[in-house]
Amino acid sequence: MKLRPSLRIFVLLVMLFTGISTILILSALSVHYYISGMDKVMLATMYAHGQEQVVTDGHPSKSQLFTVASRWQDLPKDIQLHIKQEPSEFNVLHKSIIGGSPLKPPEKGFFVIKVLKGDQIRYVSSILDKKMSNISTPKNKPFFLVILATAIFSIVMFTLILLLMMRKVTLPIERLKNWAKGLDSKQLADPAPDFHYSELNILANIVKTSLGTVQQSLDREQQFLGYASHELRTPIAVIRTNTELLQKLISKGGSAEKQAQVVNRIERAGLTMTDLTETLLWLTRREGKSLPLSEVNLGQLIRQLVQDLRYLIHGKNIEISIETDDSVHQLPDTLCRIIINNLIRNALQHTVEGSVTIRQSATSVSIANQCKSYANSFEELGFGLGLELTTRLISQYDWDYQNIDTNRGRKVSIDFSR
Repeated sequence: MKLRPSLRIFVLLVMLFTGISTILILSALSVHYYISGMDKVMLATMYAHGQEQVVTDGHPSKSQLFTVASRWQDLPKDIQLHIKQEPSEFNVLHKSIIGGSPLKPPEKGFFVIKVLKGDQIRYVSSILDKKMSNISTPKNKPFFLVILATAIFSIVMFTLILLLMMRKVTLPIERLKNWAKGLDSKQLADPAPDFHYSELNILANIVKTSLGTVQQSLDREQQFLGYASHELRTPIAVIRTNTELLQKLISKGGSAEKQAQVVNRIERAGLTMTDLTETLLWLTRREGKSLPLSEVNLGQLIRQLVQDLRYLIHGKNIEISIETDDSVHQLPDTLCRIIINNLIRNALQHTVEGSVTIRQSATSVSIANQCKSYANSFEELGFGLGLELTTRLISQYDWDYQNIDTNRGRKVSIDFSR
């Protein structure tokens, strides 16, 4: 199974590598500067000792630690053995260390410098061994061991601090991940929680905004499907009814004129479905654009819709009264069709026995029903979707709309003038 890269592990390893490398480099520098410092101290001490002593050829000055001579051959044989070449430069320390390791002091050390006192050359040498070191200094832990222990302790502390810091940083990230994973349509309405760090809060808002946009698209799609299923019922019913009628006419040899009328009604219902779909898409997209205007004969539209909706009054005792004119106006045809269709359908659906009166004059349309038994007529405007769709369309164009409760009925009126 292929392991997926983890950002947390990557950051942890990079920081560990950086920290450990820094500690090791600093430890190496400490060792270097320690040795360099010891050499400088030895050089300064030997130089001072060479300036103080008076020597002649063949008579070197010897003390417990240092030997000062005027000639190279007057120095101890061990110095000449381990430092094989006579120093050529003044005030430069030459040394030879025997034995020893980072955890163990050396067995012996041989040191020599060449100095100038006035116009006379002096050679200063020193031989240090382990026994002399133990006598002259208190017994302490080797310096290299101290540096190594300090480096290991620093690495351990750095690792612990880094792990604690990573935990403190990754906990809000885990919270953000779990929050984003559990987001639903209800939580999108709530403000994003605080994730302690501004960058995570910005990321949470970006996630919330993106998912909110997706949710809005889904809501619009669901809205469109709901509206479409509601509004397409009438033209679908018209197509089915007239298809059955056409089959009967064909089987019984009906006249071509009647068959053509039925075909025209089917074709008109198909065009209505196309217009309805385009209008509903326009409404759910909320693009802010107005639909194109066309010449609309409201009286003819009302009569056509009543004819298409007559299937709703089968088995009912309803008297329909229609008063219209033939005036033509510049209106969005499909929107007017949807609104008037919803209002007429609602009146017919909620009237079991009684009358429905439809009046149209210019751009004004009123629809009233009178029921022998009152049943909340027009209150729901077509099972909810009709009410929502009609209200949205009317408010979109700011048309004048009234819904009045009457005795055993309801009257709605709308003015399509702008």
